[in-house]
Amino acid sequence: MESSIIIGKRKGISNFVRQFHTLLDLNNKSYKLQESMFGIFKWGKIVPLPYVDYVLIFRQLFAKCEACSTDEFENSRFSYFQVSIIHNKTRRIVVHETRDREEAFLMARKIATQLNKPLLDSATNRRKGEGINPES
Repeated sequence: MESSIIIGKRKGISNFVRQFHTLLDLNNKSYKLQESMFGIFKWGKIVPLPYVDYVLIFRQLFAKCEACSTDEFENSRFSYFQVSIIHNKTRRIVVHETRDREEAFLMARKIATQLNKPLLDSATNRRKGEGINPES
């Protein structure tokens, strides 16, 4: 049986001093947004997982050059792939961030499969999200 605990790292906003993680417990239908200092002091509250509409993967810029064109978005060193759980139609819980495309898609597929929810890819074409089969 596959583990029901998924640990996502928020690499886009983490640094040496502060780290951010999202812990999903799919057996208990709960999650925890965890923050830590130096990886030692950890805090966060376990809350029930809301009804999930779908899992979303997309690209996010954490720093934007004002003079840069939007065509440079795809190759920006400031962009991250984000895997989120969408609930209440527009609310999201960011589970994982990475610069590695394959890592992001593996995490998104794992979450969508275990939650038995659709997976929407807005990372490949940010102007038009496309549903994909999480098991492929």
